[in-house]
Amino acid sequence: MRRRTRVESYRNSGLILNSLVDIALSLVIAFIVSMPIFFESGIFVSAPGAARAAANEPGSDIKANILITNDGRIILNEAQVSYENLSELLPRLLQRSVERRVIVAAEEQVKYDRVMQVLDLAKQCGAADVALLRTRRVK
Repeated sequence: MRRRTRVESYRNSGLILNSLVDIALSLVIAFIVSMPIFFESGIFVSAPGAARAAANEPGSDIKANILITNDGRIILNEAQVSYENLSELLPRLLQRSVERRVIVAAEEQVKYDRVMQVLDLAKQCGAADVALLRTRRVK
């Protein structure tokens, strides 16, 4: 009788891995399910790169170039517009465009919030590509 209790005590003293495996699998499943949420939220902005145009590539497409100046002015294709006018003009401009590309540039002192408002507006108006134009400081 005494010998049986010793054998049973050895069996019960081992490390229980079932609960650890369950927790690990639950975490893996949670990460797999939540990964698309992390990648699909937010605004994807492609940085403009230098590229050479091919010889037979169509030359001009209607583009929306937006410049935000330090004093808060918004310039759309070299014409000054207000934020409200931009929300009216940009969808019309993008409807005529093939690529529906919007290029946004901002001067140095412009707050990040203002740039994000313009980027959000461009996406809401139907821009397929939104690019930030960076200028280099001249020393």
